[in-house]
Amino acid sequence: MRNSALLSGICFVVLAGTSGAARAQAAPEAGDAQQNAGEPSSGDDGEIVVTAQRRAESILKVPIAISSLSQDDLEKRGVTNAISLAGQVPSLQVNSPYGDSMPNFTLRGIGVANEHNFNQASPIGVYYDDAYISARVAHGLGMFDLERIEVLAGPQGTLYGRNTTGGAINFISRKPSLSGSNGYIDMGYGNFNTFTADGAAEATLAENKLGVRLAFKYARGDGYIKNVAPGQPDADSTDSVSGRAIIRYKPNDRLDITIKGTIARSDPTQAGIYNQGIGPDGLSPLQGTSRAAKGLTFFETDSPRLGESYVSAYGGLVNIKYQLTDTLSLFSLTSYDHVKQRFTQEGTGLESATDLTQLLDTSYGNKFNMFNQELRASYSSDRTKFQAGLYYGYDKDASNSYYWLVNGASNIHQIYDQVRRSYAIFAQGDQKFGRLDITLGLRYTSDKLTYENYTSYLGPAALNNGTRDTSIFPFDQGVYFLGSYDPATNSFQSGPTLHNDSHALTWRAAVNYEFADGQMIYASYNRGYRPAAFCGQCFTGPITQTLPEKVDAYEIGAKGKFLNNALTVSLSAFVMNYRNQQINEVNGPNTILENVPKSQIKGIEFDVGLRPISTLRIGVNGSYLVPKYKEGQLLFGDISGFQMAYAPKFQMSAHADWEVAKLGAGAVNFSPSMVYTSRVFFSPYENTNNQQFLHQNGFAKVNAQLSYDTDRWSARAWVRNLFNKETFADGLDLTGAFGYDYLIQAPPRTFGASFSYHF
Repeated sequence: MRNSALLSGICFVVLAGTSGAARAQAAPEAGDAQQNAGEPSSGDDGEIVVTAQRRAESILKVPIAISSLSQDDLEKRGVTNAISLAGQVPSLQVNSPYGDSMPNFTLRGIGVANEHNFNQASPIGVYYDDAYISARVAHGLGMFDLERIEVLAGPQGTLYGRNTTGGAINFISRKPSLSGSNGYIDMGYGNFNTFTADGAAEATLAENKLGVRLAFKYARGDGYIKNVAPGQPDADSTDSVSGRAIIRYKPNDRLDITIKGTIARSDPTQAGIYNQGIGPDGLSPLQGTSRAAKGLTFFETDSPRLGESYVSAYGGLVNIKYQLTDTLSLFSLTSYDHVKQRFTQEGTGLESATDLTQLLDTSYGNKFNMFNQELRASYSSDRTKFQAGLYYGYDKDASNSYYWLVNGASNIHQIYDQVRRSYAIFAQGDQKFGRLDITLGLRYTSDKLTYENYTSYLGPAALNNGTRDTSIFPFDQGVYFLGSYDPATNSFQSGPTLHNDSHALTWRAAVNYEFADGQMIYASYNRGYRPAAFCGQCFTGPITQTLPEKVDAYEIGAKGKFLNNALTVSLSAFVMNYRNQQINEVNGPNTILENVPKSQIKGIEFDVGLRPISTLRIGVNGSYLVPKYKEGQLLFGDISGFQMAYAPKFQMSAHADWEVAKLGAGAVNFSPSMVYTSRVFFSPYENTNNQQFLHQNGFAKVNAQLSYDTDRWSARAWVRNLFNKETFADGLDLTGAFGYDYLIQAPPRTFGASFSYHF
């Protein structure tokens, strides 16, 4: 707490001492988020407008640690997918054992950590146009034609609420403006034979009343990781296509309706596997030849049955706003999303002495159905703002998965249905007292979790012969771990239905003070919550259950503009007490879900923007964390005092947008960026318990883009990971089951060019 108090004093002195040097631009008139659908995410003066509190306001007036990235920001920094969002805002990590196909977000040290069960919800709530998406495999499918991405750090237990112990990320699509028509097309080509295309077209069918916007994204390319296994494709390829249609209807000044439909498909080859054996020669007891003996470079793998990460999705959303009076608005948000996933993986990345020997082969099949309904009323006057609403959320995971272990000696088939229902009532009020603003919010949530229609059985052995043949799993020949065979119906008899219900009261209490020149300081206390969960990969039983997670977060911060608006500064310091973190451990062939009773995260974040001259914009942001498990006895030892997994102590990013020269009808622009991340552990045990390889040492990656831009068209050349840094994106401990650590290679250097035309 000494650090928090010190930063508070520094923030106050800086703001007070420089208040005469600048006067921040006034925020736009505060309305509701949907009221500004289709509006640009910055005002005429360049002020960034966000809707983090479900109303439009300047990012510098929101007493929350929040970052915003526009579509232009993403393009200039080389962010083309959710995985590459890592480090673009303070304390944000993005990891995945499945390449680009399932991003796992971590904010301020809170995330799914080493949790790989598909049925688990992320503690970072992910939203598309304010609609909650529970299936993690769908979190990266909609990153195109965006107005902006808003990243809210820390518990968001009032207005967002569901599964937001660590924060929330809202992907906001560009919507029809109801005036004129516009669009663009962008096409590019890069190394690894990668072709990309995306674009959008918007038409106003009735001025100020009816408009439509269509957008798409396509990407196809060879794998980044060379696969030396004969006859197999390279790992971590690119193969996706997505589309979106948005209709906006505003028949009068009071009613505003937005209807959205989406469709997407992704089918890349699986991520590259870097097998790190635990023996002195890099071997496990079950392996025949080490990576070094085979002469594999870092960006190579040896996967004899390389799988694919197939995801298909479609969905729809209806957002309705009705302005009842000048101060009172009513809102309704309804959404439905369906996602189908089939991930097939060869999990060794290294052949054994016999070519077709397989230590681990999996095929994860899941179908997700998700529904959200929120009703909300909002009152807004000059001094008082109040929101209240009701929420209902439903999601179902129908899982049908297969596991081939040790060359088919264990062929396991697992089936289950998991259903989650969430009910909530919430309210938040903001009251001004002169320059002082007080915020109080409450949310009561009731979550009902059901695990049913489940079975798990061992199929006939020695029939696999190095393939993924699911026909060898007849129900009548299995040895059942869970459930039993029913001869009357020639099908399985599931185990008894399991229930695990959770209830929680979460809140937000904040106070902020605005100085005469527009700078602000704030303090807040927030409670976050994630409900109880079932283990999705306990296929030999028993099915473990966890307690709900809770986080109490104490934060102070400061925001403001200085030096005649040339300098923008946001600072925050926080302490978060984390109880019952849900964590994953591998015990033999099983993946166990359990709780860590107590953890604590202390940290400081900063975000600084400087425009020293009109043609140069510089940004630097970062975080320093002290993330510690305070109390935790897991399967293989005590982790008390260890650094939390997926929580680097220090992270920093820097970027610049420099107009180098005017040339003809356009300008030459240069946009370099860099992200530095200190050491990251992929296991809660740090370097103990034979997990000495499950980490990534500190590294920096540099991207750059050079472009020629006119009002109508742009030509760009770009490079990502300029210095070809060799890094790991994720890791999993398989020493207990197979004697090796499972690591995922991050992409090597990529480069290419693109051309875009705006109309």
